[in-house]
Amino acid sequence: MNTEKTQTLLSLCTSLGVRACTLSEIDSTNEEARRQANADMSTPALIIADAQTGGRGRMGRSFHSPADTGLYLSYLAKAKPDASDTVRLTTAAAVAVSLAIEEIYGISSEIKWVNDILVDGRKVCGILCESFRAKSGERFAVIGIGVNISTQNFPEELRGRAASIAQDSSQKYALAEAILRSLTKFYNDPKDPEIIRIYRERSAVLGRRIRLLDCGEETLATATDIEEDGTLCVSLDSGELKKIHSGEITLRFDNGKEI
Repeated sequence: MNTEKTQTLLSLCTSLGVRACTLSEIDSTNEEARRQANADMSTPALIIADAQTGGRGRMGRSFHSPADTGLYLSYLAKAKPDASDTVRLTTAAAVAVSLAIEEIYGISSEIKWVNDILVDGRKVCGILCESFRAKSGERFAVIGIGVNISTQNFPEELRGRAASIAQDSSQKYALAEAILRSLTKFYNDPKDPEIIRIYRERSAVLGRRIRLLDCGEETLATATDIEEDGTLCVSLDSGELKKIHSGEITLRFDNGKEI
């Protein structure tokens, strides 16, 4: 990892009281966060890697993490009553990433409930928030973020659905800094009304047709609202109103494409 390019990021971590861990390659930054929590290493902490060999997404999916073309990081902190809910944390992280992409690259993005960032209808970022109890008995929260910066050669199953935000990854650490600034602010105040305001404003799903997969059942619905805690409100085709706290949705575009 280029020390010169990471120096500003490391300085920011110091000013925020965040322990930094930079790695060339790791299985998963979220898994490394768990290991560090179990080893009683100080928190909050930022784990950032140039490549992941076992990057993970929601629903047990893998996250394509080739070397030097993406930003792969995890933010580890002790959980607290106001910040332990993973839906709320995912909401805050999505806003942090969307704002950072706009700040560094001047690109507008949308947020697909609950954890994806889209540019022009394609996924450029995935977020995985997890809460766990360490060997010490303390509970921690880890926010994993993977951004496709200049990735080009996506696996077959991702082609047409995934995209990148730049031609090269020269601004990778600037993006990490921008994400970290917002993320630490939002983590300390997860009920900040600005979070949900921006989340709704940038939502890719509100007013749109979606396919909801919950507990193995698929249902067609229309997304109608996102509540303060990140809960998705939908109207089923039957007319029933439903609140979704977890699960998977597929966004249906007018051209028939789904993501």
